[in-house]
Amino acid sequence: MAMKTWHFSTEESTRDKRPTVWQEAMNAACLPMTAADIDESFQGDVVGIVSPTGIEFSRLRATPLTISGSYRNQQAALWLALLLDGHSVFTEAGERIEIGRGDVLYGPSGRDSTLELQADFRLLYVRVPLTLLHPSLVDRSMLHCGILPGGSRLTRVLAGMLRAVGDELEDFDASDIHPVEVALSEFLVASLSGAHANRRFGDRARAAHFVRICQSIDQQLGDADLTMPQICEQQRISTRHLQKLFEDAGMSFSMYLRDRRLERCRSDLTSPAHRALSVSEICFRWGFNDAAHFSRSFRAKFNMTPRECRNGSGVIAKRESIMDLLI
Repeated sequence: MAMKTWHFSTEESTRDKRPTVWQEAMNAACLPMTAADIDESFQGDVVGIVSPTGIEFSRLRATPLTISGSYRNQQAALWLALLLDGHSVFTEAGERIEIGRGDVLYGPSGRDSTLELQADFRLLYVRVPLTLLHPSLVDRSMLHCGILPGGSRLTRVLAGMLRAVGDELEDFDASDIHPVEVALSEFLVASLSGAHANRRFGDRARAAHFVRICQSIDQQLGDADLTMPQICEQQRISTRHLQKLFEDAGMSFSMYLRDRRLERCRSDLTSPAHRALSVSEICFRWGFNDAAHFSRSFRAKFNMTPRECRNGSGVIAKRESIMDLLI
């Protein structure tokens, strides 16, 4: 499945046209523009791709710039920003924080913040549709702006992957980007789920236990015989306790298991690396044992059939057709 790509550069335009070109570049990346920063001496370019599952990667390179406010006309998403080169300060809710090497900024679309890029810079900006983050692990209503610190082991690995993507963005194709899509969504769940579970459950130990249970289920999605009693035995808890944890998360064990399997199936259906697998093989690969039931469940969740998903008819082809689902 082909990816959408774009490229804007002020170097390809006359000086008086640079503000207009940069406005188009920022619109393509869904970033707010501060017109006061743009004059005839400004230089910058943006390279962008949209992956088959709708994750958008944009690499900005420019002279000093301030990105402030929020870009309202966009699909509800979680954004990430990694400074590849340069120096910057992040401001949100009145607090100014100097960004260290390897720090990963994040926040929900539609929320105001400010990033001061104080020298010539390169920046990777990523937008992950909220539909790719399971609501039981990342509560959309609790999303806020923040920083994943570069000193964390998990963040170091995430930042290393994002830096490699930023350096090689022009050369990525759909088959290259698919493993990044899968890894990125799992990194975000691992990085954010603990904090969100703490807010949901109000108890750190209980929240951590719920996250461990979900991670255990995720590791066994391909087991068609996976059951609640099996998970309870592995986690050494009662069935009632597990049911109560999922009730507090707003769903049931069976709903979570089905949804995660469906998400993995959708990921494989959009992956060029899995084109050799039939729809039925993907269905059975992720623990479904009835192709007709799988097809009905897939359509109910994603509003398309598995075959439509594979053929690309379920992928939004143009940015203008994305519904405005602001947080």
